[in-house]
Order: sequence, then C-alpha cells, then structure tokens
Amino acid sequence: MKYLGMDVHAKSTTWCLLDASGEVVREGSVATTAATLAALVQELAREEPILAGQEVGTMSYLVHDTLSAIGTKILSFNAAQLRMIAASRKKTDRRDAFWIAKALASGMYPHPVYIPTGEIRELRALLTRRRMLQTERNRWQYRARAALRASGRTLRTGGHYLRRSLKGYLETVSELEAPLRDTLALCQRQETALALELRQVDTELRRKARAIDAIQRLETIPAVGDLVATTIYAWVGEIGRFPDAKSLAAYAGLVPSVYQSAASQRSGGITKQGSKALRSALVQSAHVLTSRCRTVEARPLQAIGQRVRTSRGRRKIATVALARHLLRIAFYILRDGTTYDAKRLRGSTAESAAA
Repeated sequence: MKYLGMDVHAKSTTWCLLDASGEVVREGSVATTAATLAALVQELAREEPILAGQEVGTMSYLVHDTLSAIGTKILSFNAAQLRMIAASRKKTDRRDAFWIAKALASGMYPHPVYIPTGEIRELRALLTRRRMLQTERNRWQYRARAALRASGRTLRTGGHYLRRSLKGYLETVSELEAPLRDTLALCQRQETALALELRQVDTELRRKARAIDAIQRLETIPAVGDLVATTIYAWVGEIGRFPDAKSLAAYAGLVPSVYQSAASQRSGGITKQGSKALRSALVQSAHVLTSRCRTVEARPLQAIGQRVRTSRGRRKIATVALARHLLRIAFYILRDGTTYDAKRLRGSTAESAAA
C-alpha cells in the first residue's frame, strides 16, 4: 500500500507519494482537472494500490468523485484538524501534501470528513442555495428599511408590511425624492426576484422530500416540518456512520465542551462543530416546540425542556437541550425505520402524555 497526499487548489494540485515505510517515492504538481487527476492516480497505482487524502475545500467533490470512479479510496480531512499542517512554521503546498501522505501512512489522522453522493448531495446543494437566497433577500429588505428610516418614515416589522409599504409608496406617494424613489424601486425589484427564486427552490425541495420515506418519518416529530426534516436528512447523511445517538449529537456540535486536567474538570458551552445549518434548524424547532406546539404528542418533549429550565436564565440552555433531544429522536427514526411515538420516550407514560 502506498499513500498519496494532495494539496488541491483551483488551478493546480501538489501531490506527494509515500511508500509503506513513510519514505517519499515521488512528488510533483498537476492541473486540477478530472482527466489529469485520473491519469496521475492510475499511473501511480499501476504496481501497488493507493490510499489518497485531501483537505476539504471547494474542489473536494471533484477530486473525490474522480478518484472514486477509478476505484481509488480517498479520505477527506478538515485542515484545521490536521495539526501537523496547522502547527507547521513553514507552510507550503509541497509540505502540506507530504504531511497529508505522512498522516495516512502512520494512521495518525483525524476522523475523515463525510463526502455525500446522490440525493444527499443534491439536497445539500438545494438547501445551501435556499439559505443564500434567503440571506440576500433579507439584505435587500434591510436596505429598503434603512432608506425609509433615513427619510423619516417608519415601518412595522415583518416582510409582509415592508412589501405592502414599498408598493404603496411607489404607486401613490408622488412627493418622494428621486434618489429615494430609485432606491426603493431597486430594492423592490431585487426582493421580488429573490422571492420568486426562493419559491422555486422550496417547490423543488418539497417535491424531493415527498419521494423520500425517511423525511416523511422525520416529520412525525413534533415541531419538525418539511424544511427541518429535509435539513436533518441531508446534513446527517448515512445514519450508519454513527454508532449511537450521542455521536450524532457530537457531530452536530450540540454537546457541551469539556475542559479537564488532573482532578479539575468543567463544562463549557456547546462545541458548535459540524453543520451550522443543522444546528440552527434544530434550535428553531426547539423554540417552536416550546412556545407553539399544543398537541398531546409534544407534551412529553416539552416536559423535558421544563425540567432543564429551572430559572429564566436557563432558557437558552433548555432550548439547546431540547434541540439535542430532537436530534437523538431523529437518530432512532432514521436508524430503525420507525416514526415518532411519545410513549417510547424515556420516563414518559401514557398517563403523563395525556395529562
């Protein structure tokens, strides 16, 4: 077995090949194209199989798909977790490629990053596009509000009131100054176009979600709608890569950080590792579960949050704890192919659920 480390950039890829003893066999640089990378790896693996490694970046999918298609196993790593690279005082592409290969040869590398394929990758792309459109739409709404506020006009909060006010100002108010009118018209055009794009993405997400049984089962959890269920399914990916629910919660960054030395140990805030989109969706669902859900199925979960929230200052802690509990339930639903059942919650009974 030989070990290939690659430092991938948009135009070129620097690579280093080590043998089983960790000695450099060959090294060089090639263009970052599918054909060039495939030809390189096929040549290097002609006599002996290769284990390849790369840092996660913009070109990760291209490199992963290219090498997987020719039968070469490739592991992807978070660059910040490759301490040998991050701590090096002399950082070059050549040294990066060498240390990636060295980590593979020694087996002392962090947990590889999951590279999704098929429908998981498509759903992640759609969710990312939706978040981008929503962010950009909010920016244009903020700009419109700022322009109106600067002119001495105030608006109620909410996108509906803003759109209605913009339409009214532009159609009926003739005394608007030309710069303000032009600014508001630009904001209105941009907001309308982005809203249309957003509706198209939502329609495509709903269409794909209806065809996936796992997403439909996730929607049986109280306060988990189609968007949150799709987010959980897409960012969790293959549930078999997690040995238990605790590992999934750690992957999502919803577990407390721990600082321990000798007899001293203390817990801090959550680690916030993994997908921010997954974590945000779960926290949002926890807020909805606490404040809006009135169903019988939601009451055992709400009781869990109430047990944690012993004072007003622990409201956020209780919300995060409830988000973590929702993810743990999602783990069992995805792993076992079941649906949400309030009676199966630890410590809950039929009487408490109906109370």
